[in-house]
Amino acid sequence: MNSLTTLFSILCFLLMSLFSSTMVGAVDSYLSDVRRLAEAGDSEAQFALAILFEYGGKEIRRDPEQSFIWLEKAGRAEVAGACLFLGIKFENGNGVKQDYSEAARWYDCAARQDWPAAQFFLARLYREGKGVRKSSLMALAWLGLAAEYGYPGAEEEYAELLKSVKLQDITVLKEKQKCLLQGKTPCD
Repeated sequence: MNSLTTLFSILCFLLMSLFSSTMVGAVDSYLSDVRRLAEAGDSEAQFALAILFEYGGKEIRRDPEQSFIWLEKAGRAEVAGACLFLGIKFENGNGVKQDYSEAARWYDCAARQDWPAAQFFLARLYREGKGVRKSSLMALAWLGLAAEYGYPGAEEEYAELLKSVKLQDITVLKEKQKCLLQGKTPCD
């Protein structure tokens, strides 16, 4: 099950719990299935359980501490959605101590799996030198990838940054992007 399928499942669950009081048995069954799978080590279920704890609902109380525990488990298994969510938490200090290095680490995990939001956020950290060594080239590489997906604002930021960088050969940038998506390190 990929992360988009997991997110769709979570949305379905939330809609069921919000709009159907007759579905309590089904919701209870869904929750117990997700919990059982998460506890058995299914990383997608761990992410789903983390989101359920993060937002709570009729059938499950909000518990940010449990959410973080399950998010970390899913993140360590490199579930892209969990990695992105952890990056956002660490960048903004949402329920954790603000830590740009940790944010960059988690964004990198999702960005290398072709998640445009993570690519965009990671590019911003490289551009500003927050949690990573400042690098216009790395920022350009990630922004370019996010722009290819049409991520809002990425194309504009890419064009703006490209004007300020003295890049002799655009193939250098394309090679860097290829390296990043192949998971090779170091690419900077």
